[in-house]
Amino acid sequence: MGKIRKEELLKILLLLIPRGKVTTYKSLANILKTSPRAVGKLLNSNEELVVIPCHRVVMSNGKIGGYKLGESFKRKLLVLEGVHFCGNRVCKEDIIDLFLELEGSDPSDYLK
Repeated sequence: MGKIRKEELLKILLLLIPRGKVTTYKSLANILKTSPRAVGKLLNSNEELVVIPCHRVVMSNGKIGGYKLGESFKRKLLVLEGVHFCGNRVCKEDIIDLFLELEGSDPSDYLK
């Protein structure tokens, strides 16, 4: 299989996050072997909002973080998908560690 760009792998990873769940910038950073901040920058370049569900990525502490259409819109999308909030944070039971979910495989092997 050919190598793919980090941006393309990130899009694929986002599509693996089920409706009603979120993952963290840190989890994606662990998979991509980069920093959570770099993941945020890559997500900010997503032109296919909602289709490529970058709204399903939150901070490690459960706060929703930024979104091109605003944090309140991001929260509304997450609620519509069935994500639960405990105050101003996503409840822990709705946060998955995609890095652990993919244990045994290393998607970064496919990076250019």
